[in-house]
Amino acid sequence: GTTPFNMYFIYDLKPKYGMRPSSKGQRLVNIAMFDLKKKLRTEMGGGFFIHATDNIQETKENQVALRQPDEYQKRKFESLRQVFDVLNFSGIDYVVLRNFEKMPENVNVDPNHLDVDLLVSDYYEAKRILDGDSPRSTWSTSYENGKYRIVNKVIIEGKLVDFDLRHVGDNYLYKQWQLDILKRRMKLDTGIYVPSEEDHLYSIIYHTIIQKPNISDTYVNVMKSLGNFTDAQARDKKFLREKLVSFMDNHGYKFVAPLDVTVGNFSS
Repeated sequence: GTTPFNMYFIYDLKPKYGMRPSSKGQRLVNIAMFDLKKKLRTEMGGGFFIHATDNIQETKENQVALRQPDEYQKRKFESLRQVFDVLNFSGIDYVVLRNFEKMPENVNVDPNHLDVDLLVSDYYEAKRILDGDSPRSTWSTSYENGKYRIVNKVIIEGKLVDFDLRHVGDNYLYKQWQLDILKRRMKLDTGIYVPSEEDHLYSIIYHTIIQKPNISDTYVNVMKSLGNFTDAQARDKKFLREKLVSFMDNHGYKFVAPLDVTVGNFSS
């Protein structure tokens, strides 16, 4: 449009996110900013005379639309090691769920092959720390847009690397199990946090037989190592399911349908 307007930058040093009804349905938003916007609109007699961004992603995209690239300095990591150093320094609870054996030093930062699966205590906190950017290709189904896609592009060595930010309460795993994974996490000598060996084993089993249609050789080797399974056992879905059900029953965990509909659900 061509109507003049004023712009204000408001810094929320302790943002809290919660669900609010919006024109796009229930969305997880910065509640202080969202409630302020609604209040000001009401005081102005309704309508849309005031606009405010509801989350980090919307702020980034609005600044691009307003041609203000200098107002936002994109975080760029020099290495995967630096990514984990920053995560550790931030104090956020996280684990790398799988495929971390060669991280961070012995992994080639190749966007065609590298993607990092994190479980985090707080989605937007992790997104802020990593300065993750939701791809335009998934915007309509992104978590920021009230949907379910949680992939974020993070700049490492000048390349865009995919980080899946699984978070507590997203039903990727049963919520209490997610909390327990973060509680029982362990720090490797390489400086990254990963699940305990037991949680690693059973989350891999869950991933391979509940979320995937087929068992990959990569995870067969992990299960053989962690579970002392034979090759045949690590490929036997009936055997693996019995092991998984026993573990989950012992801890009171349940099978859940993931909020992210791109994740498989072969629990029945």
